[in-house]
Amino acid sequence: MTEKQCEICGAEISGPAQRIVIDGSALEVCKSCARFGKPEDKWSPVPKKMVPVERAFAVKRPKPRDYFKDLVELVPEFGRKIREGRESLGLSPEELGARIKEKATLLRKIEREEISPEDEVRKKLEKELKIKLTDQATEARVKSGIGGRGLTLGDIASIKRK
Repeated sequence: MTEKQCEICGAEISGPAQRIVIDGSALEVCKSCARFGKPEDKWSPVPKKMVPVERAFAVKRPKPRDYFKDLVELVPEFGRKIREGRESLGLSPEELGARIKEKATLLRKIEREEISPEDEVRKKLEKELKIKLTDQATEARVKSGIGGRGLTLGDIASIKRK
């Protein structure tokens, strides 16, 4: 018998799993994560859509896309790397911001690593400073997640506190 894992935190669930709904998605979770959603209703007033049998098998579905394949991660200490690249060209944050059409305050926050640059800004910085800020996420790192238990919803999503 396989142990069930909480789909939010990844902890092993002892006893029956709690079925909750968060933003329309049904999840099996542990007791401590059940507070993040509403209990799933057993009865749904909306009937399931029926597809005629002849159409159900005629449709060729494309392969599901592997969203983790193209996942890139920012290199550690990306802020230091950006600052060093900017300083090696003798530019102030204002001058660099003017070159890549971004605000100097945004660049300062990125250099202090208060925020991570969006892909568009990251690409501009890489091109202008001639540096590499990303690292291809290896499949082993993506699949291992935290503690080798696999990637869970809680590893990806930020949970809003009420």
